[in-house]
Amino acid sequence: MNEKLAALQFAASNGVVFVEDADRPLSAEIGPSGELAEPDPTRSVTIGVVHAMDGFVSIEVQEGEREPSGLSKFFDGTLAFEHGRLRVRDVSGDNLVTIGLSPGPSRVRIYSDAVEVPEFLIVLIPQL
Repeated sequence: MNEKLAALQFAASNGVVFVEDADRPLSAEIGPSGELAEPDPTRSVTIGVVHAMDGFVSIEVQEGEREPSGLSKFFDGTLAFEHGRLRVRDVSGDNLVTIGLSPGPSRVRIYSDAVEVPEFLIVLIPQL
């Protein structure tokens, strides 16, 4: 059984959430024109979610191996964590949670309730 480590619920003003290495600068994905720049795929996953005008996004970070039922797999891959800290956040960084992992590469899986505009995400990390 998976164990819930953290839960967030917030209005994503840009309709975007990042799952990333917590040791990257918060502004790394925002270009000079205010648009999203290409993220580093080895250290970050960008997820389009429900926009703040349409409601809240809820996110759980869980540890374990069991795939959650009733959700679609959005991402399954390896991210590099320089100092072993995973961060889930909105664009501005006003809403975030940081989870300690082992430094280096780690498998991260992300599941969503909807393929196009999710309102609920689970970020699944291996047992600590």
